[in-house]
Amino acid sequence: MSNLLFDETITICDECDFVNRIPPLQAGERYRCQHCNHVLVSAHKLVSARIMGAGLSSLLMLALAMSFPFLGFSTNGIERSVSLFTTLHLLLSQGYLVLGAIISLTLFVFPIIYLLSVLFLVWSFRQPQEHKLRVIQRHSLRWVTVIQPWLMVDVFLVGVLVALVKMSSLADISFELSFWAFCGYVVLLLKTVVLVDKRWLWNQISSKSANFTVLEVTAKRQGLLGCHFCGATQAIHTKHCDRCGHSVYSRRPRSISTTAALLVASLVMYIPANVFPIMQTTFLGTTDPSTIMGGVLLLWSLGSYPVALIILIASVVIPLAKVLALTWLCWQAYFPSNQQTGQKIKLYRITEFVGRWSMIDVFVVAILTSLVQMGNFMSILPGPAVLSFTAVIVLTMLAAMTFDPRLLWDKEGGSSVSALERGKE
Repeated sequence: MSNLLFDETITICDECDFVNRIPPLQAGERYRCQHCNHVLVSAHKLVSARIMGAGLSSLLMLALAMSFPFLGFSTNGIERSVSLFTTLHLLLSQGYLVLGAIISLTLFVFPIIYLLSVLFLVWSFRQPQEHKLRVIQRHSLRWVTVIQPWLMVDVFLVGVLVALVKMSSLADISFELSFWAFCGYVVLLLKTVVLVDKRWLWNQISSKSANFTVLEVTAKRQGLLGCHFCGATQAIHTKHCDRCGHSVYSRRPRSISTTAALLVASLVMYIPANVFPIMQTTFLGTTDPSTIMGGVLLLWSLGSYPVALIILIASVVIPLAKVLALTWLCWQAYFPSNQQTGQKIKLYRITEFVGRWSMIDVFVVAILTSLVQMGNFMSILPGPAVLSFTAVIVLTMLAAMTFDPRLLWDKEGGSSVSALERGKE
């Protein structure tokens, strides 16, 4: 029996628009763009079985994480334990609807939709491929593609650890049963995400072989374009992909102007996010507001230097650095410097990857709010900067998504070609 897992002949790189002729891939092989070295397809070994195992196990761990106490808190004879459900209920009941919605979506709603969609797709590949089933498969795969960047369970877990370090000098914190189940949920969800390959999934639904002549130039110069949703190769006059039905375009319409508008909006929100308090702590009837930098300085004074640096980098440095980096990349799309385009693309990849980690401070506030609620003796509530800071993160993530890195290669002309890499996992 053949181990052939991917049999499309041509695909176009999302990052540089280079046309690649892909040899038939077997289990354990991956293919990188010949031009920019971006991974285009990964054909993992025993991929269907591994996705089913990791996905189902992840859902089981999530059910356990929601069923038992998550963290314990005790100080001066007062004890309290909270579950993840208590965290959501408390935020929503106290009027923090936006913060509660963010926690619900990023930790539970989006991951559950993602896992169920992936599991359904893998199961459906073994069923008779009728028209109605293919329609459901296409919708499910769209959800998988859209939701994946917004999965933040790993960021939340780091936020929990940071919150515990903040409270370690004021109370005794204990890890309850659900905490360890949540750790398993995080590991298994990330494993599922690693195994899921967009082009491989679309190839299972409908492989799209093409007989175009492949030249060592961009697709735009050959009169072709690639669907950024499924990777199918289309003629340049096509308006909608004939495989997934999504709108297709050679270059993202109004990419630079949209990215610039989102960056300006994020800078506007960055000011109140750092000026106003992000958290308000009440101790013995006295309320002490704390800004992001105030929290960093407090952790530093307590000797928690690594945690202080994590908060400083994630909440202060990364959002501002991301705005500056994307602004510079937008400028380079119009007025390119002598710096190699490959280095600019590396900067873009880093910018896109680190953006969601700025959510650490938001998750810290959420977990402390649910954990420390003891009236005037001790309580923690979100400050007005939480919404502004969340807006900064979301806007910068959207700015990275709307920026079209192919514009950088257009200025270079797509002349440099790097070596092809196909490797075993």
